[in-house]
Order: sequence, then C-alpha cells, then structure tokens
Amino acid sequence: MKISRSFSRFQLGDEEYEENYGKVIKSLLSTGEHKFFVATDPYGRYLGHVWVCLKIDTADFVPSAYIYGIETLFPGMGIGSALLKKAEEWAKRVGARKISLRVDVNNPARKWYAEKGYSERAVIMEKPL
Repeated sequence: MKISRSFSRFQLGDEEYEENYGKVIKSLLSTGEHKFFVATDPYGRYLGHVWVCLKIDTADFVPSAYIYGIETLFPGMGIGSALLKKAEEWAKRVGARKISLRVDVNNPARKWYAEKGYSERAVIMEKPL
C-alpha cells in the first residue's frame, strides 16, 4: 500500500520519507492500546482503514482515544463515516472519555469532522527551520 504524503509540507525523497515514516509508526506503536479497523468490499478488497489508540491524554489526564489515521479509497460513499463510528464505539467500550485527532488547517475534512461532532480545541504552532 502506498503511504499517503499529501499533507506533508516538506519535500523528502521516497527513501527518507519511508524511513522516517517507519520510525514514527514504531514510536506510536510503543505506547497505548491500538485498534485497526479495515473496510472491505464483499470480495475482501481493501476500501479504507482507521487506526485508533487508547492512552492517557496529556491535556486532561483522562483515558482518551486518538485517531492516528483514517483513509478511504472512495470518498463520499460512507466508508469513512462507518470507520469513524467503529473507532468511536471501540473507544467508548474500552473506557475512553474523549476521542481526538489532528487535521491540517487546509484539509477539507475539517468540515466533515465538524459535522460528526468534533470541535477545534487547540492550535499547533510551528515554524520551519
């Protein structure tokens, strides 16, 4: 499966990007309780996925679910909504008190998340060096 890079602001070569991506994934998997949900068609073909992790939140210090990634091959067909619902149901079942995710400011999905009940709470400030 091809790694999504549409959100990255930096022009990294494929090798450097994939190496760093692997390091990030390894780091993320080292803490918390993880769950992956995959959507498939009736023939078992991949349609999309969501990756959610339960950990103690660093702002409120309560059990929280964090969505590390949600992606679908066919936007607008309800696949993302179904995956998001599964992630939320799992999070609630395992004791999360809230669920959150990070979305780039220019990502049109911000409106979609707002329609699903998500609200903006914080802003990440960054400066290229």
